Amino acid sequence: MKHLLWSAAPLALLLLSGCQSRSEGPAAAKVDGRDIPVATLDAELKDAPPNIDRVAYRKTILPQVIDRDLLAQAARQMGLDKTAEFAIARDREEQKLLIAMLAQKLANTLPAPTGQAIDVYIAAHPYEFAQRQKFYVDQIRFAKPSSTEALMALGQYKTLDALADALTQNAATFTRSHVLVDSAFLDPAIAGAMTKQPLGDPILVPLDGFYTANAIVQRMAEPLTGPAARGLAAEILRRKAIADALGKALQDQRKAASIAYQPGFQPAAKTSGTSPGTSKVVEDAAGRAAGTAGATPGTRP
Repeated sequence: MKHLLWSAAPLALLLLSGCQSRSEGPAAAKVDGRDIPVATLDAELKDAPPNIDRVAYRKTILPQVIDRDLLAQAARQMGLDKTAEFAIARDREEQKLLIAMLAQKLANTLPAPTGQAIDVYIAAHPYEFAQRQKFYVDQIRFAKPSSTEALMALGQYKTLDALADALTQNAATFTRSHVLVDSAFLDPAIAGAMTKQPLGDPILVPLDGFYTANAIVQRMAEPLTGPAARGLAAEILRRKAIADALGKALQDQRKAASIAYQPGFQPAAKTSGTSPGTSKVVEDAAGRAAGTAGATPGTRP
């Protein structure tokens, strides 16, 4: 249970404790006159198993909380809480904690997805559910070609070996490996194409500024149906609803804020106009608020 004391939220609270007073309420202990509130112990219970004996657990973790307090005090005595590094880390953790609390607050106001909404989502995403497949592929990953013509030229090769030879002749850097690809994590159009692609025939897929050439070695049907499918669909819809609510909050803040980039720090046009709903900060916070249970691990090409 010791590792629970150093999860993200307690770490943020540790960083913030140097400049904020402790919570009001009864104390479980005093350290050099400083209260260790019962509320601090209860915060640790959020990471504990659901049926745990709360009284016994408090007693178990209290010495560890005291140790944490003492080590933090040792850091303050060395002046570490006055450093620029601490200030930057504290501000970062404070932002993350506030965003997490905002996401959870918004999540608590949202209704659960309806049965009809779940049915519609499952029907609209067959490659995540009934027609889901996993592909074991021989994959080459290379930088995005400089022109459409160059990309089309690479797409003409019928084997991965021939493509590798062409990249080598052009002194292009690439990597080659075998990976497992899950259709549930693919764009539906790409997933559909991969279900029809002949074995061994490379298919080019863009990925995060790179391209991958994927030669399918083996297909494995992995349908997801019944209660498991409905549970996953409900989780995805809930995560999307939270992301939409966070995106709306971000959009409102963007409209009200005055943002002036200093020379050399202006984001690329593609990222500076990113929709609030597609912000990575929004997606990450929504995922944590909704929970990740039900997601099936997999790899994109």
